[in-house]
Amino acid sequence: MTGTNGVPEGFVPLPTSAFVEHVGGLYHAPDAPEHTFGMRVGPEHANVRGRAHGGFLATAVDVATSRGARAAMGDGSGVSTVTMTMDYLAPVDVGEWIQLVTTVDRVGGRTVFATCRVTAGDRLVARGSVVLARIRPRA
Repeated sequence: MTGTNGVPEGFVPLPTSAFVEHVGGLYHAPDAPEHTFGMRVGPEHANVRGRAHGGFLATAVDVATSRGARAAMGDGSGVSTVTMTMDYLAPVDVGEWIQLVTTVDRVGGRTVFATCRVTAGDRLVARGSVVLARIRPRA
């Protein structure tokens, strides 16, 4: 079910950086069983064909995996992206709501491995595999 602002119920704004705010607001579902994020694709996110730009989807995956990894670790560690591989599987139209579900596959002493599935409706539209450097809080 969608709320009055076009954001599905259960999603709340995710406080984030000025860059991500510039790209477009990202939401998260704090009560979801997995690290779940979402965004509405706007005209400013489109490529010349009028579909979601791959760079926009990569940015959303980067933010979702970083935030999901930090939440999964829960120890105040930060992360920084080392490498990311994207698979673009289907186009996404302007106006569609994309949902990003992050799975933290492994947390090591220095690295975190995570994957992210991007869906629009019931379609898998992209997936990302991300390696993050773990930045432990100073004691």
